[in-house]
Amino acid sequence: MRTQNIKIFITSIFTLALLMGASAIAEEHGHAHEQAGHNGKKSGEHKGHGGHGEEGGIIKLTPAQIKQAGIETEIIKRLPQLKSVTAPGSVAFNGYRLADVTALVDGVVHARHVRLGDEVQKGQRLVTLTSSELAQAEADYLRAEAEHRKNRLDLKRLEGLVKEKIVSQARLQQAQSSYQAAHANLAASKAALSSYGMSKKEMAKLMKATHYGQLTLHAPSAGTIVSDDFHIGQHIGAGSRLLQVVDESTVWVEVKLSQSQMAGISVERSAVVTTKGGKSHYQAKVINIHHQLDQITRTGGVRLEVKNPEDALHPGMFVNAEIEAGNGEEALLLPEQAIQRQGSELIVFVEEEPGHFERREVEVGKTGMGLVSILEGVAEGEPVVVKGAFILASELAKSGFEVHNH
Repeated sequence: MRTQNIKIFITSIFTLALLMGASAIAEEHGHAHEQAGHNGKKSGEHKGHGGHGEEGGIIKLTPAQIKQAGIETEIIKRLPQLKSVTAPGSVAFNGYRLADVTALVDGVVHARHVRLGDEVQKGQRLVTLTSSELAQAEADYLRAEAEHRKNRLDLKRLEGLVKEKIVSQARLQQAQSSYQAAHANLAASKAALSSYGMSKKEMAKLMKATHYGQLTLHAPSAGTIVSDDFHIGQHIGAGSRLLQVVDESTVWVEVKLSQSQMAGISVERSAVVTTKGGKSHYQAKVINIHHQLDQITRTGGVRLEVKNPEDALHPGMFVNAEIEAGNGEEALLLPEQAIQRQGSELIVFVEEEPGHFERREVEVGKTGMGLVSILEGVAEGEPVVVKGAFILASELAKSGFEVHNH
């Protein structure tokens, strides 16, 4: 994860460097407005903004620069505003993506192959045990395999002799009974090894093995080692948990709500989880509503599944959750990240024509579920930047653009 963060940092630096060329264009545009101001002319006044004029600011980017900066636009339209309820919550592992690695046979830890915090792939070696009980089961399997092989050959031989009428049917039936008993004994010995966690592939290797009684436990799924409470030489009883592997790409957030707050909330409703301080926002959805109220607080439990791509959310963290609880009146809605602050003004960027992003001052209304209602500044149907607006605002600031109040 540290490597991923470094890559993201390097990409951001490269993006800003790539957009340096756009700064010169924006700066030239700013000087043009300043000169127009000296000539007593208004510049960049936008119609339909309640009579308020504002100085314009345009950044021109090439398609390559737009792609590198990750800039995306969205047609603004009227949508129902989402009603929501807000409550504190706590982060927990996604229990459906948490796997215990358990010893299924008594043994002693022989070797470890991973450490706490390691990321592992499905099937990767984790720990090797040595077990006398397993060694005995392997010996039983090898004897059963040999007996089965002998009886199978005897049966085939006698079947040929019966056809030639050299031996009797009674002798053949006796051989068939012996083969069936050997087959059942072999199946039982295989089942015993399988119950100890040995795979068919590992059983096949026993015929050529030089040592017995060693069992390697493998990762049941891809993820991160979050528990490894054992040490070399430790005796482990059957059923003891040695490690835990969890996929942290999603986590759970457990939220407690009053009975009145539960109205309008259902499974699959959207939610937004915010860390303390409101610095980071994560998309979530309701996956479970508990069917029993807390006997003391009389609150109901709601479980959210939260996307955790940057591995920033960890069990035990306290967060705030905003959960969708129905629809309200329609309004022009934009994601919060589309709106930037410049001085005392709130602004967005409208793509007036391909590659030309115009600064617009906006007035906003209610905020909910990560969306902000726009009261003034843009019209329905205009393409507004919803990703990468921060980079455009940074480039505009570097161009020396100044806000002039009228």
